[in-house]
Amino acid sequence: MESGPPPAVVGAQLRAAREAAGFSLAELADRVAYSRAALGHYETGRRVPTADVLAEYRRACGPLDAVTTAEALGRADLDRRGFLRSAAYSASLAATALLPMPEHARLAAIGDGTGIGAADVAAVRGVTDALLRFDEVRGGGSGRLAMTAFLSTDVSALLRSRFTNAHVRAEAFSAASELAYAIGFSSHDVGADGAALRYFLAALRLAEESGVPGQDGFVLRIISLHAGDVGMPQHSIELAERAVSRARGHVDVDAMAVFDVALARMYAEGGDHRAARDTLRRIDPWLTPTTATELPRWLSLFCPNKASVSRQASKAFAALGDLNEAERQLDMSSAAWNPETHTRIRALSEIETGLLRWKLGRHEDAARLWRAALPVVAGVDSDRTRKAVAKVTAVAPEVAVTA
Repeated sequence: MESGPPPAVVGAQLRAAREAAGFSLAELADRVAYSRAALGHYETGRRVPTADVLAEYRRACGPLDAVTTAEALGRADLDRRGFLRSAAYSASLAATALLPMPEHARLAAIGDGTGIGAADVAAVRGVTDALLRFDEVRGGGSGRLAMTAFLSTDVSALLRSRFTNAHVRAEAFSAASELAYAIGFSSHDVGADGAALRYFLAALRLAEESGVPGQDGFVLRIISLHAGDVGMPQHSIELAERAVSRARGHVDVDAMAVFDVALARMYAEGGDHRAARDTLRRIDPWLTPTTATELPRWLSLFCPNKASVSRQASKAFAALGDLNEAERQLDMSSAAWNPETHTRIRALSEIETGLLRWKLGRHEDAARLWRAALPVVAGVDSDRTRKAVAKVTAVAPEVAVTA
């Protein structure tokens, strides 16, 4: 007999439902037959939620379909609700990405007919593209709230509309997933990792609702990488493996490398060096600066070239202790980014390449990179770049001051 998910994971789902409904623990306790303390025990997994507890949450918090969750999350963010602004990253919540979407959470498709068409979906994507470009140049503090407002109002309303056909419906949910993903990454960029995880999970459910092959795997990939980035990788390998399995057979070799290299990094950081090296060896033909096959829209929006593959390969090699190859891969990643359109990641990659060169004893090479990159990131609102600059200041304060 199969056991269900661990109590902590079920509890994380309950907390997500409460947060989506906009309730604090005390406010929910006023609406159900359980005390605030008892609810806290259920949400943290210290107590196993019973069927009655699950029913009470469902009754009080309402439906948790993909649109309702994304809409409520965005509204809570815009309202500056304390529970979202201070939301902590939770490995148990990340693990909920491994659970299937409950049938009661799936939206019933409204029958075909006159309504939302391809032009409407294209308009959503056009707005997302513009906000994402602005956010990339100026940093996560710039376009994030505009994207959040767009998701919680116009896009959520569109997703509840009648669509001209099933293909348009799928593309609309795919576009909404892209937007939620962008907000999640922007949240991570400003250091709001608890909020970032929640947006990534919203993006996952929207991608699943779309039915677009491979897109759900792409979101699972970022949830895995994000867990590694914040130092809570308990489920990273399983998430990365699930991402690979969702993508395989649905994307071409260049896109598949995006998934495989993430898995290699998770293996390396998780201590399974043999699996990491085997994976890197298998994808070595695609660890190149050029892309030979067309990338799907939902992937190319965030990984338009091989820079992301090289970046994750660098992290994998660094975890394996091969700093020379890590530096080579990260330098290749830096060079692939257009400094006009991808200001933040280009400069960040150059700073990080310099840090690797410093460790390798190439101090003058490192300093040259930093003198060029540090003035660029001075005008970018990014927690990631601030942390990278702090590392430069720690090892070469004279460079950080004069740059």
